[in-house]
Amino acid sequence: MKALFVRILGALLGLVILTVVTFLIVRLIPGSVEDVLLGTEAASEEQRQAIRDRYLLDEPLHVQYRVWVAGLAQGDFGESVRTRQPVLTTLLEKLRPSLELALISLVVAFGIALVLGTIAALKRQTVVDRLVTGFALSGMSTPDFVIGLLLIVLIASRFAFFPTFGYQPLSSGVVPWLRHLLLPAAALALALTGLLTRLLRSSIAETLQADHVRTALAKGLPRRRLLLQHVLKPSMIPVVTTAGLQFVAVIGNVVVIEYVFSIPGIGSLILDGIRFRDYALIQGATLFIGIIAIGVSLLVDLSYRALDPRVRI
Repeated sequence: MKALFVRILGALLGLVILTVVTFLIVRLIPGSVEDVLLGTEAASEEQRQAIRDRYLLDEPLHVQYRVWVAGLAQGDFGESVRTRQPVLTTLLEKLRPSLELALISLVVAFGIALVLGTIAALKRQTVVDRLVTGFALSGMSTPDFVIGLLLIVLIASRFAFFPTFGYQPLSSGVVPWLRHLLLPAAALALALTGLLTRLLRSSIAETLQADHVRTALAKGLPRRRLLLQHVLKPSMIPVVTTAGLQFVAVIGNVVVIEYVFSIPGIGSLILDGIRFRDYALIQGATLFIGIIAIGVSLLVDLSYRALDPRVRI
């Protein structure tokens, strides 16, 4: 319980630091809100002052920060400058496609890496191992957007089943939902698959040399049972750590993939926010991604206890 309390306390501290950093970085974006909304010449000084008063732009930074955090404590992320809609409503609407895309890509990458990494570790220094390693390196070295464009040219343009742009929610049916997400998810998953495959191969190969594995083999424990119970679980710790951290990176990478496949997710939302100097929108989106990152990191820490009994001690 003490370790759990310390981790939760650290997560809360990280969240506070995140709000400060997010608030300050957004204020460093060149340009002003009134210039974006009203133009640089046509607007009168009264109109500009009205906008500055509405969004507290003339107030000191610590006052603006205090007002923003007070709103966050009440579930109010502010109002979008461009759409005049609550930021939280807009975020929840746009975050769903991005999270679905990130989760599908992570599941696909983890499943493929589990199979390929295990095979490569069991077939070390063979042709199979070299082929798997080459596949992993090629996936890691190819940018996501290049893979996405190749998938559009090689697959989507030839098979009408895969659309080249757009998004369909799950409520419209499982098949339309998957049709629009499979190719962008594959583009995101390939690089992640290469990284997880190499990690899992190395981790399994190291675990196979451990004393408890050799003892189990000497006692005649079946290889399948040995692999599932004594090798895979402890070997998963570095993979789970990396997968958790990469999930956050994948959410960041969806900005490019969403642009390539024209998916209306949080990536397009952040780009629009930067273009229109929409402080509340950028702060809310960045904070949302940060909360996800902190939550995933906390879950990864807690998962260690289930994967390796030594961690409990």
